[in-house]
Amino acid sequence: MENLRAALHAVKLGQVAEQILQFAKNSIRATTTPTADDAIQIGQSKIGGMPDVPTDFVWPTTNNDQPLYFLCQLNLTEVQPYDSDNLLPHEGLLSFFYDAVGQPWGYDPNDGDGFHIFHFTQTPDRFHRMRQPAALDDHIDSAVLHFRNEWTLPSWESPYAENLEDILTAEQQDTYNDFLYDWGDKETTEQTTHRIDGHPDMIQGDMYLQCQLVTNGLYCGDATAYNHPLRKELEAHGKDWHLLLQLDSEEGLGYMLGDSGKLYFWIRKEDCKNKKFDKVWTILQCY
Repeated sequence: MENLRAALHAVKLGQVAEQILQFAKNSIRATTTPTADDAIQIGQSKIGGMPDVPTDFVWPTTNNDQPLYFLCQLNLTEVQPYDSDNLLPHEGLLSFFYDAVGQPWGYDPNDGDGFHIFHFTQTPDRFHRMRQPAALDDHIDSAVLHFRNEWTLPSWESPYAENLEDILTAEQQDTYNDFLYDWGDKETTEQTTHRIDGHPDMIQGDMYLQCQLVTNGLYCGDATAYNHPLRKELEAHGKDWHLLLQLDSEEGLGYMLGDSGKLYFWIRKEDCKNKKFDKVWTILQCY
């Protein structure tokens, strides 16, 4: 937080720094070390390779029987020391799968078959490493995940914009937007931004509202949902959604999401508390 506070002062936002920081959220930044899959322990946090699953696991598919790609798994015991918001369960393995062939954007209520998140609670000795279906031509190279905390600020294209408008002048708003674009953890040189919780690194606009609308059956691929009579009522609960995982493209591991895009897995905090990971909604944004 001190680094973020100092950075705000450095760009002449010092007078409003404390007001801005009340909207800061701590995130869990994840970085990768490419590692052969057979050198990674069963149940360890990783991107790519083969998933560690229970013996009775059935590989997820779309409604058209297209197998989903395994993206990553999070060992929640490893993540827990950094979970300052107490968002996640303290134990288990959270595994993420996605239709990297069709690459659904998440603006259609029918996109829900294109992703699946599993919360496995078995002990590691009950897991085995499962090969992906032969129907999947490509694969994601394996990499161990490492975690640390990193403070984040809201994008102007988020529900928090109305709060920022109340405290920033027009000139300060421009400075804030420039700051968000340039801001980064000065202690790191990573180009990818994988993160758990916190504010997302948005590319194409507000996802809080999109999650709220599309999970209530409204199509967001055009203006239909945004002009719908229910929008105002639903919009009031946009901030109920939390960023479960932001997964960035990582060409070095052999995968690209859209055009250098990111996948965002969203969940309501109450659903996460109750371990209802079938309630997750996933959005793809890219450049």
